[in-house]
Amino acid sequence: MRYFTIQQRETLQQQLQARAAALREEVGADVEADLNAEPEAVELELDVAELRAVEAALTRLHEPDFGLCVDCEAEIPFARLSANPAATRCVSCQTRHEKNAGPAPGL
Repeated sequence: MRYFTIQQRETLQQQLQARAAALREEVGADVEADLNAEPEAVELELDVAELRAVEAALTRLHEPDFGLCVDCEAEIPFARLSANPAATRCVSCQTRHEKNAGPAPGL
């Protein structure tokens, strides 16, 4: 098993912290907006779900299983985590998960 370097973990941590801060601002703006309109409510739900995923990734970042796919336990490449630090699946498993999940409700 390959572990991430300190520099790689710090890079991911900075990315996650920056995204969490941006999402907190977006959620705050969404809450202040008129939530009676369906698009704003949907956007708020998506932002909150992403914020939860980012905060969970920050919690897992220094755990030994960070960077392992939750489905197949293969290592998730640093390049994928750089693009999406909250990723919990390798590309193959994520693709399979999305196919099995089907379209999002209301789409």
